[in-house]
Amino acid sequence: MAENKKIKIVMFNMSSYCEWERDVQNRNWHILRHLLQTEEVEKIIAVDYPPRTFKRAIKTLWQQLGVYRGKTKIFKSLFSSAFTIDEKLVVYSSLWPYFSQKRFYQQLNELLAELDFDDYLLWSYYPLEIGYFNRLKPALKIFDAVDNWALHPSYRRVAAKLKDNYKLIDEQADVIFTVAEELKSLFAHQEKVHFLPNGVELKHYQKEYNIINRDIGDLPQPIIGYLGVIQDRLDLALLEYLAQNNPEKTFVLAGPVWYKSIEARFKKYANVHFLGRKSYDEAPMYLRQFAVGLVPHKIDNFIKTTNPMKIYEYLACGKPVVSTQSSGLADLDKFVYSANSYEEFNQQLNLALTEDKPKLKELRLAAVSEHSWLKRIKQMLAIVYQKI
Repeated sequence: MAENKKIKIVMFNMSSYCEWERDVQNRNWHILRHLLQTEEVEKIIAVDYPPRTFKRAIKTLWQQLGVYRGKTKIFKSLFSSAFTIDEKLVVYSSLWPYFSQKRFYQQLNELLAELDFDDYLLWSYYPLEIGYFNRLKPALKIFDAVDNWALHPSYRRVAAKLKDNYKLIDEQADVIFTVAEELKSLFAHQEKVHFLPNGVELKHYQKEYNIINRDIGDLPQPIIGYLGVIQDRLDLALLEYLAQNNPEKTFVLAGPVWYKSIEARFKKYANVHFLGRKSYDEAPMYLRQFAVGLVPHKIDNFIKTTNPMKIYEYLACGKPVVSTQSSGLADLDKFVYSANSYEEFNQQLNLALTEDKPKLKELRLAAVSEHSWLKRIKQMLAIVYQKI
């Protein structure tokens, strides 16, 4: 593959494409979108999250029969389908990983042959099954490590397998990107590991809104907000502490709630409001109503391997950030009020409100502008082209 030649990519995703269409955003989604916008990329075949459980297999089948209806189908077998999304993107969805890895890769190779897809790159976000290293024949093998899945609560039952897989990724991948500095220690071959943290689409968060949704527009200021999935990684006891000690402040949690018990826990607090899932298009409107953006994650080994996108998004709206962890970047950390205890977190929250000035907003915007997804893609492609 010659330098500057347009590249083809087979990408193994950490989500399904239709989940992204329903406003599930993650690093994988942003990277895919921005790769498609570059001149360097000719075409991408995106492989939907391969199902490993019966429940996920049924969900994949439902997506094929319902959600992807109306898309141009270019490949169809008993358990697999491929859909054309646009001239540069094809999505391949298959139930075969649940039944037979061998058959899954056989059909994927049939699709590649049908599309004359040769001399391509493998780009994976999926560490649960890594047969793609041996059963596909890419010109270059890339793995982007988004958090350490072996430490994720949802993957406890397969943690041992994930640890083994990370060792094989270390041996077989040609290029490894990591979202957090801490993740670099997961791999022994440091010469091929590159720390490239998350980014932000700055222009998206600079939108102006003439009308503000009443669910947040009618709430009293100051609004202390969190936007994201409301799940186990949140320190709910910390949020309770903040609500109890700041009755004059409004606390907003915007995003899907994983467990009903979480919302029930906060019913006794009149100053805590759950606003539900918000789309990517809506997100800036909500963030711009915040006086302070929160990242109240539990501090554990898993969180240390993450790089919260919401830190970048809060800063892209010019907002002060109070977090239980830093961004991991020197130029941004000075704009993140970090805390190690509940008392300190509360102190930092009030300090952030007191210190906030227009000049600080300008400095936050200038700093985060150096971390656009476009710049991140250019960094990634520069490394890739060096290898090919």
